[in-house]
Amino acid sequence: MGLIYLWMEEGQNLFNMKNFIFTSMFILLACDQKQTNFHEASFVADTHNDVLLRSMTGRDILTDLPESHSDLVKFKKGGMDLQVFSIWVSPYEFGDGEYFSRANAMISQLESLCKQVPKQWAIPLNYQDVVYNEQHNILSCAIGVEGGHSIENSLDKLESLQKRGMRYLGLTWNNSTDWATSAKDETINKDKLSFTGLTGFGKDVVMRCNQLGVIVDVSHAGEQTFWDVLEITNKPIIASHSSVDALCPHYRNLTDEQLLGIKNNGGVVFVNFYPGYIDSTYEKKAATVKATFKEMSDSLAQLYNPDGDEFWYKESEMMNSALQKVVPNVDAVIDHIDYIATLIGADHVGIGADWDGVGILPNGIENITKMPVITEKLLERGYSEKDVAKILGGNFKRIFKDVVG
Repeated sequence: MGLIYLWMEEGQNLFNMKNFIFTSMFILLACDQKQTNFHEASFVADTHNDVLLRSMTGRDILTDLPESHSDLVKFKKGGMDLQVFSIWVSPYEFGDGEYFSRANAMISQLESLCKQVPKQWAIPLNYQDVVYNEQHNILSCAIGVEGGHSIENSLDKLESLQKRGMRYLGLTWNNSTDWATSAKDETINKDKLSFTGLTGFGKDVVMRCNQLGVIVDVSHAGEQTFWDVLEITNKPIIASHSSVDALCPHYRNLTDEQLLGIKNNGGVVFVNFYPGYIDSTYEKKAATVKATFKEMSDSLAQLYNPDGDEFWYKESEMMNSALQKVVPNVDAVIDHIDYIATLIGADHVGIGADWDGVGILPNGIENITKMPVITEKLLERGYSEKDVAKILGGNFKRIFKDVVG
């Protein structure tokens, strides 16, 4: 009788264990589905993407490209509602007098792509366009010009780019202009600068952007330029793809004082996912890896212009599997978002990953299809759905409405 009872007891325990496992799996699946549904229902925006450069080299970004962080197919899988396409003109490949025409050529390329898939992509010129596109499941392909050199020291050319759809202007890239100094130059080349911050014309650019409804972007801008902008702007500003200096010291990142300045301005910081801007140990590890590829990189330089996009793409493809072993995890991205939200509030942080503008991304967020992971991680850290919705895209929608109109 005791053996029978023991057998029955063990059978009951086994049943209870199986029931526990089944119930736990059901709860986990239900939670995952809830998070997925929440992401899909949210307005999701990213403020910096360089994939248009791939299109300029002849790659079809309306297909699923194996090498890209983003394209038409990946945008859909990532649940994207708005993507800012960066209009970046390389100061290495192009010279004075060529920047403006190249910027226009890139805008024309984006217009051509949108015309090929009019029910899927459209360039928003105002807030109502953003709302309409969201309601009709159309990706809003917003235009952001990265680097003030593209206006070629002309307010008329600034206005021309605005008429063509530019809705934010990054005052500098790594190179300074004749009227604004970059973070790289203010940090590394300060002794060679004839001025720092904004000149009188630089201040005119900021004020004209305010008048035209062009968002001023201070990513890449030097600290003096940053503070000069805040002194004169009457509209909220953004940092379209920058991270936190306190977590990862780098001239491309923002100090606590700058973060607080953006809060007081009503602006937003959009976190960059590049490993070198979110993990202070990455660059040293990456340098060790890259050294093992020197001979192959030198060989590539014989085939492609070392300052050109094709060389950079080929080199990245060659090294990425090795570099992926030393990149940080997606949690490092969340750490930067969390730091900003804690310091200045969830109303002032968003996502500007720098898709296709960096060679490699963190593990867990290797391309834009993984965007639901950001939602999942934020919810796991205890953020309310209301705040997560702001971070995913609501904050940029607010800026777009306030500045562009």
